[in-house]
Amino acid sequence: MNPSTSLPTLVAHALEARSQLLGSLHQADTSLYRVFHGATEGHPGVTVDRYGPNLLIQSWRESPAEAELREVRALVSSELGQDFGLVCYDRSKRGDLQRTLVDLSSDALVGTELGVRYEVELVHRGIDPLLFLDFRAARRLIRERAAGKSVLNLFAYTCGIGVAAAVGEAKEVLNVDFAQHALDIGRRNAELNQVGDTKFHILREDCLPVLRQLSGLGVKGKAARRKFTRLKPQTFDLVVLDPPRLAKSPFGLVDTVNDYQSLFKPALLSTKRGGELLVTNNVAKVDADAWIEMLTRCAMKAEREIANIEIIDPERDFPSLDGRHPLKMAWLTIS
Repeated sequence: MNPSTSLPTLVAHALEARSQLLGSLHQADTSLYRVFHGATEGHPGVTVDRYGPNLLIQSWRESPAEAELREVRALVSSELGQDFGLVCYDRSKRGDLQRTLVDLSSDALVGTELGVRYEVELVHRGIDPLLFLDFRAARRLIRERAAGKSVLNLFAYTCGIGVAAAVGEAKEVLNVDFAQHALDIGRRNAELNQVGDTKFHILREDCLPVLRQLSGLGVKGKAARRKFTRLKPQTFDLVVLDPPRLAKSPFGLVDTVNDYQSLFKPALLSTKRGGELLVTNNVAKVDADAWIEMLTRCAMKAEREIANIEIIDPERDFPSLDGRHPLKMAWLTIS
């Protein structure tokens, strides 16, 4: 694609390339998907996402002109046959987010994914969307495989995958995250889908002491003197480990680049023998093969065996030129 090609023209090409895909998503009652993936579709640093009745345009480099942004909105509205609201985020300054244009739809800020309803308000107290669209492949899979299983959802955020598991008839789901605001949205997501409190549980707590206790490793040293929810060791049929890239807490450091194993080992020990683990790493520079090799070595040291590894790629609205997606997902069977 010519680098001088305008953003609206590029989005038009992306819509044409997605025509069959979007038809199948709409047929599957899905209104949450990526419209334009700039990294591989001609405009690196810009993405266009549909979140139900609104479009979210994000830029990590120089923000497109307002006239272009409005033209993109008009184009997508015309192609999809409905009027969309528009929110534009300039994320070019690290750690900062500027809303350059906000023209929200008056419709209810709820979207659907495979028939599951999620709250998708685009203007809220955080800097990230309330549902990560490239994680759809994992939510689809867990819904298909969760029936009758106990599920531990770590770093649950707004509980998207926990809700998918519950809709998929999981026996019980425990969602753990430290952010009360995100968990409140998670509870509303459960209510949107008539998921009852008897099998859908939310624990506001740092995931590190939760993992250490459930795995039987225990909270030790100075961290043991801090206040945290006391839990007994427990194993689950299915554990979801979806950590952020980097996070500091009074109980330690989450570092998915240099020390993923400190999270993976207790997650592994919290999984029943014969159970399953869904693990992710969203850092682009982490090599997928090296990451999988590290998981395998860590399991051997913990005297557990990974009987099967299934790599999960994001779905086709997140195209890749080389098959190496920034978000890496793996479904592990533990023996």
